[in-house]
Amino acid sequence: MIRNFIREFVLLIFVFFLYLIAGKLSLNLSSIDGYSTPVWPPAGLALGFVLIFGNRVWPALFFGAYFTNTTHFPTSEPWIQFLISNPQNITISLGNSTSAILGSYLLKKYSSPKLNIFQANEILIFFLLAGPVTAFISSVIGSLSLFYFKIIYFEFLFQTWITWWMGDSIGIIIFTPLLILIWKWYEGEEKLLRLIIFASATMSTFVFTLSIFFLTRNWEKEFIKYRIKSDGQIISTGIENRLLENLRVVKGLGSFIALTEKLNRRYFDAFSKGIMEDSDSVTALSWNPLVRHSLRSIADANLKIDYPDSIGISIQKDKKLLPSPQNEEYVYIRYIYPYNENKQAIGFNLLSDSTRMEALFRATERQGIDMTGKISLVQSLDNNLGFLVLFPVKRWNGEFGFATAVIRIATIIEKALIGNDQNHLCIKIEELKNSSNIGLFSKECSNMEEKIFSDFYYERQMTIGSHVLNIKTIATKEYFQMNLTNASKFLLIISSLLTGLLGILLLIIMGKEKSIQDIVEKRTFELEKANRVKSDFLANMSHEIRTPMNGVLGMLTLLEQTNVDVEQKDYLDNAKKSVLSLLTIINDILDVSKLENKKLEIVSKPANINKLCKDVVHLFSVDAQQKNLELHLNVTDLDSSLYVLVDENRLRQILINLIANAFKFTSVGSICLDVNLSDDKRFIIFKVKDTGIGISEENISKLFNRFVQLEDSRTKKFEGSGLGLYISKQLVQLMGGEVEVQSKVNSGSTFQFTIPFQETDQREAPLTNINSKLDDFGKSFHILIAEDNLLNQKFIVKIFQKEKIKVSVASNGQEAIQLLDDSLSHLEDRFDIILMDIQMPVLDGMEATKLIRKRNDSYRDIPIIAITANSMESQLNEYLENGMNGYVKKPIILSELLSTIYQNLT
Repeated sequence: MIRNFIREFVLLIFVFFLYLIAGKLSLNLSSIDGYSTPVWPPAGLALGFVLIFGNRVWPALFFGAYFTNTTHFPTSEPWIQFLISNPQNITISLGNSTSAILGSYLLKKYSSPKLNIFQANEILIFFLLAGPVTAFISSVIGSLSLFYFKIIYFEFLFQTWITWWMGDSIGIIIFTPLLILIWKWYEGEEKLLRLIIFASATMSTFVFTLSIFFLTRNWEKEFIKYRIKSDGQIISTGIENRLLENLRVVKGLGSFIALTEKLNRRYFDAFSKGIMEDSDSVTALSWNPLVRHSLRSIADANLKIDYPDSIGISIQKDKKLLPSPQNEEYVYIRYIYPYNENKQAIGFNLLSDSTRMEALFRATERQGIDMTGKISLVQSLDNNLGFLVLFPVKRWNGEFGFATAVIRIATIIEKALIGNDQNHLCIKIEELKNSSNIGLFSKECSNMEEKIFSDFYYERQMTIGSHVLNIKTIATKEYFQMNLTNASKFLLIISSLLTGLLGILLLIIMGKEKSIQDIVEKRTFELEKANRVKSDFLANMSHEIRTPMNGVLGMLTLLEQTNVDVEQKDYLDNAKKSVLSLLTIINDILDVSKLENKKLEIVSKPANINKLCKDVVHLFSVDAQQKNLELHLNVTDLDSSLYVLVDENRLRQILINLIANAFKFTSVGSICLDVNLSDDKRFIIFKVKDTGIGISEENISKLFNRFVQLEDSRTKKFEGSGLGLYISKQLVQLMGGEVEVQSKVNSGSTFQFTIPFQETDQREAPLTNINSKLDDFGKSFHILIAEDNLLNQKFIVKIFQKEKIKVSVASNGQEAIQLLDDSLSHLEDRFDIILMDIQMPVLDGMEATKLIRKRNDSYRDIPIIAITANSMESQLNEYLENGMNGYVKKPIILSELLSTIYQNLT
């Protein structure tokens, strides 16, 4: 009884995990919309499992399908709550598992219960019932579930259904026969050769199909991204040009107002009309003078003269203009053009609105153009969201005010849309403020939560005064449908169908072959018996040979773990040199990438040049002895206690590159490093001289190009990636120096470079032993390490064990938080610092840090140091902004790790 239960339980677990693994892998076959796959192998596996094991595997299929579409397992919440939190996954899983039960029922009822898939009539029944009929149920339930729970639009419903149906059908046609053949071979009912022929033919074709599919799908994605970038550039450029045109217009208006002696409405209207005729994006222009309350009556009277309907200086309340309350100062709309569309704006006091007032103050403070944030314009117009561009003007008579352009965002957008495709794009204009974005305008952006659009956008930023605007264009469903070719999906469907037809043909051929073989076997029983004896003999011999070979392999494995002699150490040293060489190439490539992206920074710190040069030359002393070369260092002009501000690591990299190059091309003679100050004491001059093969005049110009070596690659004698000199020159230039080369063929070369000389009395503080710092704690120090890589765990733990520091290890962020919770009840064993990896399963380091910073206990302020392989400044700053106290980059350098920990033990 117990044995049967265990066997059934193991079967369910096996089916569950096999379905889950196949499902997770198959998700990579999804079309660009991400919700349907042109080929779905788990459908074939599900039907095969039910045909072989019966309906009892239904729970395993249901949960396998459910977790295929779920990104995580339940943690603290109850199972029921976890299941109902994703209702569409429940219905999809019911559809997938139930369709397999229905397909099995139909096949067993209308075909052979022995699953004889080699007979032509059985094959016909299988591919009619098992494929289209079975897949119809799951595809209908699945696509309707996605639509009902608002995961896809109605426009995508039919496309999703047909893709789902075809994907399940093809998955059944290809993988169900394969699973049945594997089972028959396992049960001894089928020969391995037939299985190998069928599997190799169908799977190789299928893998080739997948390769073409991935290439085509990537091409489709890049095409869509290219289109959205192209259209986005057109739109954002149009919007930006029109905004800049507004700035030019308002500056022109300001100059006119400042220089016109007898400014009146007629002059203002005439000038504004003329300047606006040359612009198609300026909505209105106005002159807004600043007056004190003592002159308000005069201002009101002048407004009444020019605009009889005016009520004087006014404010807006409940969409009505009312006389302005008494204030010390007013900035009011004196003139505005065109008048008919802007009657309600005449006399409006801009200081009565906080948004306008802030912009006025900023423009005054900047003495230049500035703009308001998003405002509702006073003018009575539809879709009247916009902003004002303000330009401070001081007239010839001392009067001060602001030339103003009214920008209605909708007008700008409409004039920037010049094509049909652009009209199907979501357009957003946002104001970037600190870490938040304030939406100013959006068009065609309803229902933009759809996942399929998240990667297809283009954004561009521009600055107006103190404001930074972000213009973003995003693909909509209409744009997506107009530009998506679906070539990858159709290619995969057609190719997979051909793979299925190949499988049918193979089954028919193998069925005929099997029938003939059965006849032959009946007539040649004795020969078959002899063959079986021979096969048994070969099997026994094969077993006997494999047994001692396995022992040899085991002994070799054990030998690797014993002490090694000198020769073996040499082999290990050679392997280490190869790894270091590879690491150098990788680092060089990373440096080139940073240089090209302008993200490599020079960090200057106090450094002793005398000591640095001696250390570098000492690195090459063994190489000099091996090649029988003289190696000299001349730093007599530099004081041994001289410290200068320089990026020590980058300077060391340059010197190592140049000296290593000299060793590479020098076989006889000497190599010398000379260091001295320039005559004007502004630069330090470094010279690396060698007596090597030299460089011809025509080749000197190629030296500092990337990936360039001056010898023929087919006959080259000297190794190298061709990056060292390129990187060295770029680093020297970033430091503010220059590189020169003097060389003569067969006589040697001299590489000279300079760096600025900045003497300093400062000294970089030496690294203090952690234990000396820990004495202040008066207790055992405890470090928590959150790291999922076992080798990294082992490395870090060994470091702290040598320092006699207690260490606890978590494999992900969730485990780290659990360890913090558990330690709260043990005051004597609390954690003092956390080393947090960034990329970890279950819960990554960033999210774990955010949760820790939200705690209500003492761990809320615990120092957290990021351990990361990322090296971009933006990423490192992000870690600090999200609550981490410091970071150490991988590969981990011991001194950097200990120094960072020391700095945070306060």
